[in-house]
Parts: sequence; structure tokens; C-alpha cells
Amino acid sequence: MKILFATDGSPHALAALKSLIERLGWFRDAVALTLLNVHPALPYRRAAAWAGKDVIAQYYEDEGDAALKSSIDELERRGIAFTTEKRVGEAAPTIVALAAEQRYDLIAMGTHGHTALANLVLGSVATKVLATAPVPVLLLR
Repeated sequence: MKILFATDGSPHALAALKSLIERLGWFRDAVALTLLNVHPALPYRRAAAWAGKDVIAQYYEDEGDAALKSSIDELERRGIAFTTEKRVGEAAPTIVALAAEQRYDLIAMGTHGHTALANLVLGSVATKVLATAPVPVLLLR
């Protein structure tokens, strides 16, 4: 069972990961877990061009590492094997595309607890992933 767990590094995402860990016994087959962080692209291309490609790449790398740190620490503390992925772009389409490309069986992610009305007006990554994912999505709190 290949599970893609999307995290933004927030306390909500860490709580969702802990909830997933408690439920790993639900799965009959061994779980291959991948942590994914998607960082939004810098909005100003001129600023990115001015800073330089290497500086921007290092920025994305550092931000991805920071967002994944608490999840990595939790999984290592519990002795759970995992891999990591860091991407840059719009979160929902990037999560869905990776799940399709690498043939994940399940996408798992946390929610920030917004109401349905707030999601309708504001949108949310979880709502967009749920609407477009090619595989089942497990939303955790």
C-alpha cells in the first residue's frame, strides 16, 4: 500500500500524521509512506531572476526541509520507514499529479477544520485534492 501524506508543516498536519500512524494497522499490506511538501512558487519572477537560480533553489530546499522536519522527527521517533518528496507549485494539482505519476494507492492529509461554507468561498487544498484525485483521499484531523 503506497500512501502519499501531504504536509505543510503546520500543527494540523502533524496531528493528522499522528492520526494516520495510529491507523496504519487498518491496512492489510505493508505501508510504503511518502511525506510530501509542496511549496508555492515565488510570485515575482523578476525578483526570482534577480536573486539567481541557485539562491531560489536553496530557498525552496530549506523551506521544504523546515516544513517536513516535525513529521520526519515523529516518524523516526516511532521507527516508521518513509521517504520524502519536495515540490514547488500549486499544492492541490501538484499533490494529485504526483499521486497519479507514481501510482499511489491513497492520499492522506490533514484539514484545517474550516466549515463547508468557508471551503466553498475560500477553497482549500484538501477540498481541491478530494475533488480531483485519481485515488482515494483520507482526510484526518
